[in-house]
Amino acid sequence: MPDPLKLGDTIDDYCSRCKLLMNHYVVSLVEAEVRKVRCQTCGNEHNYRQGKGGKKKDTVKSLFDQVVAGLPAPSTPPRTKK
Repeated sequence: MPDPLKLGDTIDDYCSRCKLLMNHYVVSLVEAEVRKVRCQTCGNEHNYRQGKGGKKKDTVKSLFDQVVAGLPAPSTPPRTKK
């Protein structure tokens, strides 16, 4: 059984400011449950979200399709005379 968390321990959580799953410090506990955390990257303090939050990221294929859709249509290369 893992050791219970205590104030100052590091835990992963979703940071709404960084928009990523980041390392956080535990800053508040209620009956051995984490309630508030502080992002180690930006310092934002927020309720513990248990790593949940934000929108799902687009898949790699979807992002690729978006990039390709924004590219200009290919032009035909000029013909060379022989």
